[in-house]
Amino acid sequence: MDHENFALLLDKPEADWTKEEKRAMEEHAATCADCAMLLAMRREMRTMDAEAQVPPSFSSSWRDAVQKEEHTMNRKILQFPWKRTLAGIAAAAVVLVGTTVTFLNNRQNQDIKTQKTTYTYESSYAAEEAYDGGSAYAAKSAARSPGLGMNAFTETEYDEYASDTVSASENTRQAKIIRTVDFTIKTKQYQADYDALRELAARYGGRIESLSTSGDGTVNSLRRASFTLRIPSDQLDAFISGARNVGSVSSYSESSEDVSDSYYDMQTRLETQKAKLQRLTELMAMAEDVSDLIELENAITDTQYWIDYYTGQMNGYDSRVSESTVYISLRELSTAEPVEVRGQTLGERIRSALSGSFELVGEFLQALVVFLVAALPWIAGAVVILLVIRVLVRHRKKVKKAKTEQQ
Repeated sequence: MDHENFALLLDKPEADWTKEEKRAMEEHAATCADCAMLLAMRREMRTMDAEAQVPPSFSSSWRDAVQKEEHTMNRKILQFPWKRTLAGIAAAAVVLVGTTVTFLNNRQNQDIKTQKTTYTYESSYAAEEAYDGGSAYAAKSAARSPGLGMNAFTETEYDEYASDTVSASENTRQAKIIRTVDFTIKTKQYQADYDALRELAARYGGRIESLSTSGDGTVNSLRRASFTLRIPSDQLDAFISGARNVGSVSSYSESSEDVSDSYYDMQTRLETQKAKLQRLTELMAMAEDVSDLIELENAITDTQYWIDYYTGQMNGYDSRVSESTVYISLRELSTAEPVEVRGQTLGERIRSALSGSFELVGEFLQALVVFLVAALPWIAGAVVILLVIRVLVRHRKKVKKAKTEQQ
């Protein structure tokens, strides 16, 4: 036997050696001092293990200690009121979310803007597409009434007259500018600023074209007013300067529209139509044929329509040029909302901030009460369902325990 086989057998328990293996191990150990020392050490260690007696209760005691420790930890975990804690957290989350939604909805309802009256004006150019500048109608009239001959307006005569009228009016025309102003005012002194705006409009010769108000001044229904004012254009800048000192202007926009070209083009066409009406009236007096009379009456009716149309459009332009349109939205603020106040001291700002904080807390508590009252039917239904489930679970446990005791 060599050293390798001796080492392999040495790892096996001596009780498992065969007689041949045991004899071979003894013979090799007798010839090899190192292997003999290893064999002696192995036998001595096994003898020491055999002499050490482990108490029979050691294993069971160790296992009992481990199980007791596990049971104690599990009991601590189970004893913690997880269900109540989670139920409380869920209930608090539902109440907080519901209160927040109620609070935000109330705020949003306060911020709904009143729609203001707007003006729409028909474009004169769209209406004139069918008219085609009057030239096509003149040619059509001449074709329909050959008996009138050259007495009717021809296309060349119409263009020459229009050209002369434009040249004459260009030297005296004035710019036609339509100004529109739109701004929002926030205030904590609603009634005073409301009266101030009305007084300003009257002072500068303006008038209220439309006015709408909403709200009753309570925390949940702040007041709002939407003005549509017509202010003389030469007094507009003075009026704006005065209105800027009312409350706090949060937004402002102004636009100017130059309608000079459209206005004077309409004026030229109106004068042309008036001249045409005068010519048609003269022809009406000279007509002898009934068919010519009918044709002239139709032509006069059409011409009078365009005269009325152009007159109305020019009057609308004159009104918008002479009186500018001003849209004002006056919004009442709660004490919780910040507003820029000029010249406010540090102490006043601190008092205002504290007052706003207290009002916000009050509004939030009101929202909480509203939510709880609104959710009361749902809460009552949930409580009833939980009580029924609890009774059923207890009954089931009692039945199961009774069956176990009978067995």
